[in-house]
Amino acid sequence: MAPAMEPMEQNRHHAKPGAGAADPSYRLLACQYVSAQLDALVGQIHGVRENKDTESVHQTRVASRRLRAALGMFAECFDSKKTAGWRRRLRRLTRGLGAARDLDVQIAFVEEVFADLDTKDRRRRPGIERLLLRLRQDRDAVQPKVVEALEALNDSDTLVDMHGEVEKSRFLLRTHDVPLRSPVVLERAAAHILRRKGELLATEPALSDPEDIDGHHQVRIAAKRLRYTMEICVPAFGKQLDGAIGAVRKVQSLLGDVHDCDVWVRNLGTFIKQERGRTIEYFGHARPFNRLRDGLEFLRDERARHRQQVFAELLEHWQHLCAEGLWDGLEAMLQPDDAASASPQVESQDEPIHGTEDTIDEDSAAQ
Repeated sequence: MAPAMEPMEQNRHHAKPGAGAADPSYRLLACQYVSAQLDALVGQIHGVRENKDTESVHQTRVASRRLRAALGMFAECFDSKKTAGWRRRLRRLTRGLGAARDLDVQIAFVEEVFADLDTKDRRRRPGIERLLLRLRQDRDAVQPKVVEALEALNDSDTLVDMHGEVEKSRFLLRTHDVPLRSPVVLERAAAHILRRKGELLATEPALSDPEDIDGHHQVRIAAKRLRYTMEICVPAFGKQLDGAIGAVRKVQSLLGDVHDCDVWVRNLGTFIKQERGRTIEYFGHARPFNRLRDGLEFLRDERARHRQQVFAELLEHWQHLCAEGLWDGLEAMLQPDDAASASPQVESQDEPIHGTEDTIDEDSAAQ
């Protein structure tokens, strides 16, 4: 039989009575998830520096956001001062890669549109080709900032510090044969998921207005947070969460598509004005710009039409989830057998969901 956990080790996080930090299984769940996301992040850093595969930037941002989500959810499982520093530096990394990720997504989309144009369609090609040129120039310009963000994280020793703390805890917990599941794990995981579900449902009124762009953004943030939380809790509930994760992932993906269209419509309007201004500045008049106009306006109109189609699909999907009882079913599944008592309250460690886009650090990727 493994020796009992040291009292000092059990209580070193000063958890409130009944809190998850006093439960070794809850700490093991935290350590395993954080360790996996650290490995995912570290595995992509070389690719981000090389800038030969756009997926590296994307996966690095995803891992950094998932790490921040986990550190918020498991705040009591690690030293509070260290956790605050880790999250702050990870947030800087996420932001530092944001512009590069957005440009990677935009370039890939425009390349696809350009490839699909009929070679005989001479009216639209010049404008789209000019847009692609500018996007590539912008992407090259932000790469030094990407490298700077990586260097800042490396100089802070954040990843080394996190890895050391997590692996030390994992080793001790494994030495004592701590199981991954326990009543406290199930209780705490359910409370986190239900809180995130409540936050998502609170944003639902925004879906009644197709023009509520800011509201739709908040729905997407809430959906992403619910999805991440459920994914973190998979070891506790297993395949029981698969259906809900898939459903919320689709909500998030459709909202991401809607958001991308909103950005395109806004940015293309600005781009048209800027390119026209450059033309006047160079030639002294705007006539040469006319050859670019058709392609740019075609793309802007196509994105506006696509947004309407995707938003209609989003509403249909959301209504289907409600009709099928997804939210009530999720809550029922998470309730313990003796559901007479309410789920424990858990404190949020995240920024307010009504923060600015820069604060939230969301990008166009639905991951």
